[in-house]
This record gives sequence, C-alpha cells and structure tokens, in this order.
Amino acid sequence: MNMFAQCRYRTQPSGYFTVDGFSRRTLALSCLLLSCLVLAGAMSLWATPAAAQVPGGGFGLPEPGGQYPAQTYYDALRVYRDGDLENAIRGFEMALRSTRTDINGKWIDSIPARVMLAECYWHLGHLPVCRSHLDEAARIAVRNQGWLGQLDFNSLAQGGVVAASPTNLWPEVAAVRRLPLPRKMPFQSGRQLTEQGLAAGGVIETPTIKNIDAIEVMRTLAVMSHRRRVLMGPLSVDDTLSREVAESTKLPTGLSMDSAKSLIYAMRGCQYYAIGEDKTVIDRAGKYAVVGGAVHPMTPMLLLCGLKAGAGGDEQGKLTQDNRQTLVSTAQQITNAAAALDQYEFIGEALQVAAGVAQGDQLSRVEQTALLAARTLVRQSRLASLHCYLVAADAAVSAGRVDAANEHLQAAITIASRRDVQFARLQAYGAYVAARIAAKSGQPIGIGGTGTMADALRSMSDFILNQRDRNRPVSSMPFFYQVDIVMGSLGGNVGNQSVKRLLEGYSGDVAISLWRQDPLNAMAAVYFDDSAMHSALLNIAAMENNGTEVLQQTDRLLAKRFTRQLPLQGRLLQYRTLVSSPVDALWSDARAMLAEPPEVLKRLRDETQQSLVAAAAPVAVPVDKADGKFSVRSESQAIVMEAAVSDLALSRSVVPEINPPPVATTDVALVPDGVALVTFVVDNGKLHATATRDGATRTWVVPGISRLPAMINRVLQDIGANKGRGKRVPDSDEAWRADMESIRSFLFPESSGWTEDNLTSIIVVPDGPLWYLPFELLPAVGTKTVKPIAADAEPARLWADAVELTYAPTPGMALRNVAAATTANRIAMVAGNFFAIRDQTLNESMINEVMLPAQDAVRLSTTDSPPTSLMGLEIGHLIVAAAVTPNVAEPLSTQIVPIESGTGNPTGTSSANRLRDWIRFPAGGPQSVVLAGFRSTAASNKLGDGSELFFPLVSLRASGVREVMLSRWATGGQSAATALAEVVNEVPHTRLVEALRRGTMMLRSSDLAVSREPLLGKPDEEVADLTGEQPLFWANYFASGSLNLPVPQPKK
Repeated sequence: MNMFAQCRYRTQPSGYFTVDGFSRRTLALSCLLLSCLVLAGAMSLWATPAAAQVPGGGFGLPEPGGQYPAQTYYDALRVYRDGDLENAIRGFEMALRSTRTDINGKWIDSIPARVMLAECYWHLGHLPVCRSHLDEAARIAVRNQGWLGQLDFNSLAQGGVVAASPTNLWPEVAAVRRLPLPRKMPFQSGRQLTEQGLAAGGVIETPTIKNIDAIEVMRTLAVMSHRRRVLMGPLSVDDTLSREVAESTKLPTGLSMDSAKSLIYAMRGCQYYAIGEDKTVIDRAGKYAVVGGAVHPMTPMLLLCGLKAGAGGDEQGKLTQDNRQTLVSTAQQITNAAAALDQYEFIGEALQVAAGVAQGDQLSRVEQTALLAARTLVRQSRLASLHCYLVAADAAVSAGRVDAANEHLQAAITIASRRDVQFARLQAYGAYVAARIAAKSGQPIGIGGTGTMADALRSMSDFILNQRDRNRPVSSMPFFYQVDIVMGSLGGNVGNQSVKRLLEGYSGDVAISLWRQDPLNAMAAVYFDDSAMHSALLNIAAMENNGTEVLQQTDRLLAKRFTRQLPLQGRLLQYRTLVSSPVDALWSDARAMLAEPPEVLKRLRDETQQSLVAAAAPVAVPVDKADGKFSVRSESQAIVMEAAVSDLALSRSVVPEINPPPVATTDVALVPDGVALVTFVVDNGKLHATATRDGATRTWVVPGISRLPAMINRVLQDIGANKGRGKRVPDSDEAWRADMESIRSFLFPESSGWTEDNLTSIIVVPDGPLWYLPFELLPAVGTKTVKPIAADAEPARLWADAVELTYAPTPGMALRNVAAATTANRIAMVAGNFFAIRDQTLNESMINEVMLPAQDAVRLSTTDSPPTSLMGLEIGHLIVAAAVTPNVAEPLSTQIVPIESGTGNPTGTSSANRLRDWIRFPAGGPQSVVLAGFRSTAASNKLGDGSELFFPLVSLRASGVREVMLSRWATGGQSAATALAEVVNEVPHTRLVEALRRGTMMLRSSDLAVSREPLLGKPDEEVADLTGEQPLFWANYFASGSLNLPVPQPKK
C-alpha cells in the first residue's frame, strides 16, 4: 500500500501555479498589475488631507476595480477541488495577499482564503497551521462585528430568475432546486464626514459601496465553524473564539427578508455546532437547510453539521434503525445538494459518516451512492471522486463484500497515484480501508511483519503518529491535538475538577461517535497511550488522599504498561476476552455488547465457545513423542480466528477494557476479612502505595525511592542470590534480617498505619525494583512500627510463616480472573538438564522423582516439546523445569520453553512458545503455569525495572491462566526437585499458592548436599548441616493468583 505514503508539503510555497485557461505568465502579469493598483491606491490615500487614514473610494459611489474576494481565490478553489493541494495553497496565499487591508488589519474578504488554507492543511495533516488559519479567520470576523448589517439584502430579490442545476451529473442532482442568488451584494461602509467625526479622530472611512461576494464569506464562515468543531471535539464547548464569532454575526436589526434570514440562520446553525450545541444545530438544519424547497450555498454544510451531531446517538450513543435510516437519507441529500452547488468536497465527508452509521441493506445504499458520485465527479473534482471511492470500499467491506471493496479501493489508488494529487489524510483513510479488507481476506494483525495488512497499518500509523514538518513532529489527528491541549492545561490546575473530568474522558473508551464520524480519528484514539493521563489522575487522587482512586489509577497504569506493548494498544485482546469469557464473568457493559452483537462478533464467539469444549476439537493433533499422549490444537485455525478478531478490532465499534480487569469502587468492600491487598506503583520518581483491608483503602507515598534498588541489592547479596563468586551461603541470618527490617520501615512508615495484625493472607502488587524483593522475608512484627530487637530476643516471624503470600501484576488481577481456562487437572512437564546439569542419569532420576505423584502425567523434553500455547484442553497444569532466560529488551518475546525447543513443532511454522503467542488464539489454556527455572536480573549485581517478571505474569494471566509460579533466580538441583515434587503432588487438588507454600515448607525442613546444588561451589563445601532453610533455596519462588471476586454490578 505504498500509495498511502506520507505526502510532502511546504508551508511557505513560492512560484506560480497553473489553473484552467491561465498560464504562469498570465498570472505573473496579473500579480504585477495588482501591485500597481495597490500602489496607486496607497498614493491616493497619502494625498488625502484628512488627519486620519481614510481607506475606500469616492463619496457614496461603488469602489472601482475591487473584487472581494479576488478572482485568484476562485481559481485556487477549483485547483483545490481538483486535488492539487500544493498549487491550491499557492493560489490561496496569493489571493490572501491581494485582500483589502486597513489600519485594523485584513478585511472580511480575506476570510474565504484563510478558511480554505485551513482546509488544505487539514487534508495534509498539519493541524497547528490549520488551527492558526481558522483562528485568524475568526478574529477577522470578530473584528468586523456587525458587517452583516451593512449588506444590502434587497439585492437577493431576483424576481422570476431560476437557477439551473447541473444536467451532466445524475438525475437526483438535476432535480435539485437551487435558490437564485447574486454573485455579489452591495456593501455599504464608511460614514459621511462631519466636524464632530473628525474631532473624534480614529479610523475614518468615507461612505463607500463595495460589491462583495458576501454569500461566499458566509459560506466559508460556516466551513470554519464546522472545522473548528472537528478540530476541537468536546473542547469546543469552551472555545471562546467560536462564541465570539457567533456574537459578531447576529441577525441584523430590522431584517425582514425570509431568504436573507434563512441564509444567516443557516450560517449561525453551523456556529452553534462549533460551540457544541448539537440540539440547536439539528433544529436549525430542519428549518433552514432549504428555503421554499430550494437549496442554497449553506445547505451542504448545515446538513453536514446536523448529520454529525445526529450520528452521536442518544446519551448512551445508541441509534435506532429509524435514526440510521434518517442519517443515511440526510447524507444522500447532502450529496445531491453539494453536487448541484459545485461544493463537491463535502460529498465524501457526508457519505463517510453515513458508512459509519449504516447497517445491513443501508450499507449497500451508501456504497452505490458513493460509487455513483465517484464515477461521475472524476472530472469535476478528483478530491470528491477519491473520497467517494474510499467510502464505497469502506461500505462494501463493512457489508462483507470483499471483492467489491477491493475493486473500489483499486479505483481510489489509481486517482491517488497521480503526481498532482496530494491528500495525505485520504490516503491514510485508504490505508485503514485496505487493512479492513486484508482482515476480511484472512490476514491477522501482529503475525508477520510483511503483507498487505502490515503495509496498510504502517502507512496509516505513519500519518497518525509520525507526521512531520521540517523534521518537527506535528499533530495530524484531532484527538491528539485535543490531548495536547488537555495536558497543556494541567499546570497549576491539577486539583481542578473540570480538568479531572477531561482527563477521565480522554483516558476512557473510544466513543462510538468518533468511530461513526471519522474512523481514522478513532484509530488515533486507539493508538493513544493514555498513561500520562492516568498518571495525572493518580497525582490528583494522592493529593486528595483518596485511597480508592489511587488504587484504581494504580491498576490502570500497570495495565497500560502491558497493553501498550500489544497491537492497537490491546484492542484485539479485549475482543479475544469478550468472545472467550463466560457471560457471568463479564462486566455489565460487556454483557450489554453481547446482548445485541454484530454478526461477526456473534460468529466468532460461537466458534470460540465451541473450541473450549474438549469433545468438540476436531483440529486436535495427537502427539506421541511425549511420555503420554495429548493433543495440540491447529495453528492454522488459530490464525483464521486471529484474522476474525483483527476484523473486529478495525471495525467501527466500542469494546470495553476488560483485560486486565479494572478495579471497581465497590471492590474495596468485597476484600474478605483477614486479607490485605498491598499495591505499589512507580510514577514520575514517586512510589505510590495503597493497603486495602477491612473495607477501606489507605494510601501513602514512599519517599526517597532512589535508595530502594541499593537496599534490595544488599538483601540479595546477603542471602547469596546475586553473588557470582565465592561463598554463597551466609554464615548467619542477621545481615539479611536487619536489611529486611529496614526495608519494612522504608515501605511501611508509621504514617501508613500498616500492621499485620489479624491478617491471614496478603496479596502484593509490586512495581519496579520491588519485583526482585522477596516479600516473604519481611518481618511480621504485628505493630505499626518496627521496634528494635533485643540481643537475646527471638527474631520476628517472617511473612512467609505468618501469612499466605500471593503476588499479582495488577490490582485488578489480584481481585479476579479473566478469559477462559480449561478445567482439566492433567499435568504436563517440559524438563531439561535442570536438576543435575552435568549428570544426565541423575537428572533423569530426579525428574522421575518429581513426577512420581502425578496421575496420567505428560512428560516432554525441551528438544521435542510442541508449541506450549497450542496445547490441548486436557492439559490443566504446565510445569517447565528448565532454565528460562527472559528477553529483557522485548519482554513479550520471552520463550516459555528455551528457544532450542522448536525442532519438534508439529505445525512446522513457529515455536509458538513466546508470551505474545499465549495471548493470541486459541483460547482456553491451562489453569496454572510453573516456570521453575526463570532467571531475572535479581541474580545479577545490577537490577532491572522488573519488567522481565511483570510481563510473564501479566501475559499468562491475561491469556486465561489462573495461577502462575515464577522464580526470581534459578536454583535447580535437589532443592528445586524437593519444592516441585510437592507442587506436583498438591496442584491438582488445591490452589497453586497453597501448593507452593507447602513445597517451600517441605524444602525448608529438608537437608541438602552441596554437590547436588548447582548454585553452590567449592567455597560452600565448608558449610556444615546445609538445609533448605536458607532463603537462597526457597525465597526465589513466588506465585500469582486472585481472590476470584464476583463481577461488580454495575461498573463505575
């Protein structure tokens, strides 16, 4: 899709341009003549004996030689509609330079050129320049307040004149009645010179009558209002300049002519759209879009504003079938009226909205209307023809007609490939349509970096995210432009409630109105990483000491760290979760979506739910290489389902964020007695903490976070976890106990009100370097502060002994599970040389010892393991007893099984063992996953940011796995075998957290031999009575699970 590459443009073009019938030489001579006229006018002004500047012509006579706007403007307008934006910009800038100027600046005849320059830069994707031209046009209108009252509206009376509609288009256009209007209207300016007027001073203008194209000025003011609303979105409600424009163009006093009033009311209807008064817009569109059954120059724009206002639906964004039918009919009315009035540029924009609201047979109507307009208008306006071909392709692919959509897209590419056609925004829209066609054709998002899908997404995202002007990034999408305004308004207004509401609005789900009006802008909202907004909301909540809000924003910040690594910011993940989860496990908004699902969503959910039934798995492939047979699901079928979910993700629909699951306000009260949820999040150099227990949430900020990595590193050194040389086993536990006491005081200061009293379970959500901290070693002193321990006193109990300790990657995952998992209890182990690295026989013996308690277990080696993400539903627990090194640079590419394992893949395409593979289809993985040999940077002297531990946990949990066990550092040897044997024995009958706790208790009471522990070397041989009580052997393991709370009703 190279046709949709970014378009270059220049903000200060130079040189001449060629239009119909005009050569560069002719236009050059015209400019020279115009300069002479301006110079002559200036000399006559200098000769005026008045004390002040007196612009204008004679006394009460028409001003000679003036045309407002200049003819150059109309020539540039034709070039714009023909698609040559570069030359159109030159023409409009030339027209702008020729407009009338007085001591106050530019006059109203410069408004059309300013507005059309804004339209050019809108299509090129340079919104800051677009906004600057819109603002300047608005200021000119405000500065010349009351100019409508100086027009002679009597000239609108055309008697028996009939305005003919074009007969060379389609029949509906020929049937349109046009209101006969003059090209120019008399404009009376100035006042009679008197002695009192001269004494007053200031700007004095002699009485003058100018013939100006006032209707074009009014039309472009309506266009300006429409574009300002598109640009500002919800922020337009507070747009002061748009309100000033509305004040400056009120109906003149005493005006009684119906046609004149209708024109002004139509223009003002668009101005109401600019300030967010949608109900007024719809009312004005119904009353003033036509005058006596005839359309007028404001008709297309007023109807377009009403169409977009109506596309938002009711307060919940819903539209009835009658609403949709009316909107589609309105779009067709705009198409015919715009074609009759030669305003072709609005046809595609109207039909694009119609494609967003249409359903069923209505899509065919939109497609046929767009196709008719595209084929007919190719000579009149390549802009309109290109846009209409794209809309026809969009409507066709929405209706499932892939071949027709591809045909329409190829016609659009033919127009877009012309050298003199530059519409970067429409080319990006074409890339969006191409991506939808690719998805319908079976190409998924995120699998493979080549192909039509990858090219289309790359072209679209380049325009959305990487638009540049002279190597400086610029906003190309309204959503990003609005976000910049919101974030820039924070400053000292962090505690302002209106700012808080804006942050919540722009960090929520993408509104359906955005999808219906402009899917490209909606895709920009999808691509947007709103972490900065959640960070601002977190700071506001912390300032207000609102523990529940801090907990909720902590959850969203951690969830965003995961989803921003996924295609389309996790939008595909939300759809996978929606189709794989049981209905009673979904939040109310997700259940409402399934109550009336689109056909594509219904079909995919039916297929997914059927695939979750073991008996209905015809694609399962028996694997007999292992010790015990099991099945592997089809990777090709998974790709087909991925293409279907890609189609859904690109469609115009709203999907709630349900994975990772959010935290509801009511969840605080649902945390059981005796359970505490402790969360941490690192944000902008601060460590925010919360503790939820006994129906309340407390929050505090941990100061001096820069000290934390060194404190944790010291603990790891004292227990021997990150010692590369010398003796690992410490001589005593005094050092690491003292370290943990200091860390406890650091993390839980007296002001936090923390105590372990009456607790039986603690769920910890770490962040940053806290992922490397064994919370199991914290002292459970049972008081709010840590008191000095006497020399002869017994050491405080550890958290590992006092409470059941569980970890979670996000607060939401600490409360409930997501997606679907199998209900089977069969165990599969993938084992390598983990227990005895250099003794294969001993390693095999220890594997057999670990697997002995398992019933009907499956045993695999790391060299012939099939793709773990495709294992059949009969595997309920997956244990990997092998050293797994995470991919720190790209965490989602971390292999669950060591990378050399792909040789036995029965599908022969990929190992499918990466974390990102687990997140995709097929749905329904095992209940639990154990990675006993996971190696994080806790085993090195330089700690990381914890991402290599966070991402495996959050990825596996998001895929549907209920519980995950990891190791901070790998031990191997007899110690690992002892702990794993108990896990294998218990996990089919109890939770993984309980099984791990029993395994570590068994290990801590076991005797160990230095020769059977790979971590230990010759310096450790002098250790007498080596046991598993050393934290080196058991504090590395931790498990993640949830409280499995019910879904709250309703969601906040």
